[in-house]
Amino acid sequence: MKNIGIAFALLPLLLQLLLTGSGRGHLLSGQPDIDLTIQAQEQLISQHNDSAYVQRLMRLAKSAEMRSYMQPELEACDNFYDYSCGHWPQINPANGVHPRETNYEQLLVKAYHHKQQRLLERPANGEVDELAVLRLKQFYASCLLFRQMPEDVYRRQLQEIVAEFVYVPDLSQPGQEWPTEDFDWLDTVARIKRKYGFNILLLLQLSADRIYVGQPNKIQALPDRQARANVIRDHLESHLGVEEKLAKTWAREIADLEQQISRGMVERRVGILSQLRKPEELDAPNTEAFNVTQYVEIVIDRELDPNETLYEHVPSYLSHLAKVVTDASPQVLGRYIFHELLQHFFYERTGNIVEQCVSRVRDLFPELLDNMVYKQYGDAAILSDIEGIWQQIKHSFRGVLENSSADWLVVETREQLLEHLNATSLVVNGHADVNFTQRYESLELKDREYLQNLKAVFSRETLTAKIIPSTSLVYNPLENTVLLPVALLQPNIMWSRYYPRALRFGSLGTLLAHELAHSLEDASKWDAKSFAEYAKRKACFKEQYGRLRLNGRYLPESSLQAENIADNLAIQVAYHAYRRYLSELATSALGTESLPQLKLSPRQLFFLSYAQLWCNDANEEFRDKQSLLKIRTPNALRVMGALSNFETFGRDFSCSSESRMTTPQKCQLFAASLD
Repeated sequence: MKNIGIAFALLPLLLQLLLTGSGRGHLLSGQPDIDLTIQAQEQLISQHNDSAYVQRLMRLAKSAEMRSYMQPELEACDNFYDYSCGHWPQINPANGVHPRETNYEQLLVKAYHHKQQRLLERPANGEVDELAVLRLKQFYASCLLFRQMPEDVYRRQLQEIVAEFVYVPDLSQPGQEWPTEDFDWLDTVARIKRKYGFNILLLLQLSADRIYVGQPNKIQALPDRQARANVIRDHLESHLGVEEKLAKTWAREIADLEQQISRGMVERRVGILSQLRKPEELDAPNTEAFNVTQYVEIVIDRELDPNETLYEHVPSYLSHLAKVVTDASPQVLGRYIFHELLQHFFYERTGNIVEQCVSRVRDLFPELLDNMVYKQYGDAAILSDIEGIWQQIKHSFRGVLENSSADWLVVETREQLLEHLNATSLVVNGHADVNFTQRYESLELKDREYLQNLKAVFSRETLTAKIIPSTSLVYNPLENTVLLPVALLQPNIMWSRYYPRALRFGSLGTLLAHELAHSLEDASKWDAKSFAEYAKRKACFKEQYGRLRLNGRYLPESSLQAENIADNLAIQVAYHAYRRYLSELATSALGTESLPQLKLSPRQLFFLSYAQLWCNDANEEFRDKQSLLKIRTPNALRVMGALSNFETFGRDFSCSSESRMTTPQKCQLFAASLD
């Protein structure tokens, strides 16, 4: 009876899938109600039902989804990306404002956020929920209820936050301004940092036994400064009640100062290229403008020893900041600082309140929320499944390094790379080792007092780096681990035990192999001769990708080829692992490696799964900006470049030697042995 109930619940979904499977329907993002049907049933199906009937339903649904993105009338050997993703823009179109780009990861994140919201909305239960979860749900409830707070009370509470650092009048009254007499901007930002942890104008971060000081996160300057000024003006008017004309003037001044600050910033992770300094060395160049030692001592609440060492993050930034603060008036500097402070506390009184509050919880409790989802979906079967494919990918990667195509490596270097590869581990980033009860037992929250609760949360761990949740796989060189986000534990989206293994190797397998490829980039593992040979192969990729065109335009030439090389290695390694799996599969079980109504061989299905991982759409302005910034190879060309270099792709699709996907010049770092 349970099987029948599940089947009837899925019938509306499957009818829609089958009707739209030709590629012109509105699947997933186009039908949120259908997406919710999937979400409502997926856990029950994944954990409690193995019937052949349900398996067929799930495979039909996946086939319909994959076919909806395809443009099968195109020639796979001419443009495999368009063949695989040609109808994606119709189903998930990019917009002029938001979203400016759509991609498969967004679908994954959308489903994941829905799961997080469902967990948040479960009623708090002291008998079931641990203390940390009760605190999180209490915070979420206070956010939902805060809209009932009278607007004048909300504005008064914001002004009280500013008043913690300097006297502030009622800004909603005409003629009132923040005072600037005796305003000490350095002392102010230092005290804000010590209390709430916000890096305004200056960064201070503790990492292990190191103190980093210097540039805060890079301000992403907008090309339209007036648009930024309009956003700030709206903040001042709607949240603080500043009179319209005054708000317009202040907003323009703040936006101008913000742009001046951003001109001296670079995009760089803390710890990269930092310079070791003593306090005197930090202070000497900018003594007339500000004293960095004073800032650090106020934040950490102790004096620095003259011989103590600090690490200057982005050394060029402090001299740039010195000029900016010297030229800026105290009034403008003060308004900029307090706008930066208050925007962490702004509460929108219109729009979707649930989205706003879920987003706040996600930003402030990222590890705990991931852990809640991990406990819900990280069952032993799923974790074992993922570990299994990880080991197969590692085994395949070892084969690549051990075969004759890697003979250009000096023996000692090859052995070091193999040793490093063997030591690389996969970690599901569910924070299972964290004692959240201990972490949050001292956090005191109050019902309905959302801003007070925000202050309590911000006041914790003010000197450490803030956790930035990730929904993508990432290689951590410090720990030599590949971190797999909890979002990828979701069943029946990218991979499933109901789907052919081709899909698992083509998507999850290639992502794992891509990060393993990055693990080989540590320059300390390479000798000079091997590195010189690597440079020759890198030059091949640089020249080859520079000849690729998108929408009639060539890619800008770039020396940054690490991502392209990792893509090429990943597809070969994952395919090699899948081929081994097929060779060990009984002939009678080969039928499981296909999908209904999708006339592709298992190996062709592997390549389709890989290509559809990179389906995307972007509006023209966004695409052009990405191209100018040379941030990354566009998704379409990532697929085209990697597959045209892989001779086996052409063989599996019976491509002629003249087809676009069988380019005669093939670039390879190594080559997987298929013997």
